[in-house]
Amino acid sequence: RPEKSHHCSPVPSAMAICKAWISLLLALAVVLSAPAARAEEAAAAAEEAAAPEAVLTLHADNFDDAIAKHPFILVEFYAPWCGHCKSLAPEYEKAAQLLSKHDPAIVLAKVDANDEKNKPLAGKYEVQGFPTLKIFRNGGKNIQEYKGPREAEGIVEYLKKQVGPASKEIKAPEDATYLEDGKIHIVGVFTEFSGTEFTNFLEVAEKLRSDYDFGHTVHANHLPRGDAAVERPLVRLFKPFDELVVDSKDFDVSALEKFIDASSTPKVVTFDKNPDNHPYLLKFFQTNAPKV
Repeated sequence: RPEKSHHCSPVPSAMAICKAWISLLLALAVVLSAPAARAEEAAAAAEEAAAPEAVLTLHADNFDDAIAKHPFILVEFYAPWCGHCKSLAPEYEKAAQLLSKHDPAIVLAKVDANDEKNKPLAGKYEVQGFPTLKIFRNGGKNIQEYKGPREAEGIVEYLKKQVGPASKEIKAPEDATYLEDGKIHIVGVFTEFSGTEFTNFLEVAEKLRSDYDFGHTVHANHLPRGDAAVERPLVRLFKPFDELVVDSKDFDVSALEKFIDASSTPKVVTFDKNPDNHPYLLKFFQTNAPKV
């Protein structure tokens, strides 16, 4: 008769036991680490929430003082219910943090234009939609619409250019390569950087710098399609449409502004979704001239 077995199942091998213990320990580690990870995330979120905002909060009581204190400041007029404002908020704050480290620091601020006490500010600065962003320079003596990107990196790069000189000197041909990048650029060509013509040119450049890029040079041959024998002083406007290049020798401030405005509008504007065409569409619909 067969000998009766004293084992009801096979004995597990040492390797199988080791694997079981490893699996158990890993599962335990996952269970125990989950609360710790959540705690770390909560702590980071709390720290972020507790950190002071880099964006200044302005209102009717401190607005004028802030504008007077900072020679350059970007102000967002917003409404709490505005969806676009909510989308902009984290990007605006991130840009403010990055620009606070710039030398000199570039200040970003915001105003709740939906608040009753701030509505007179919105009216004074012609805020007609949200968000509206305006650049205030020299204690509010020069106010311009912000026409740059709406994401943090783009805001940073745009504002860094805005705090520099209104017109960049072109000293060599490689300095002028940007003039053929498909945008509108205005370049003053002078015999020297002094006199009424140069002063008026810089005045217009400062006034219109948020709309166009300006440059100046004493070397006309450095420019695309340049001619060393060109009669100076003159203003040359580069554009990606129609004649491509237009010149003017009238340095009266008002005349120079009119020349730039007229020359920077295409004869035929393309009505589509291409963002590059939007500035031309705005000018087209804002003019009082007959439209076809």
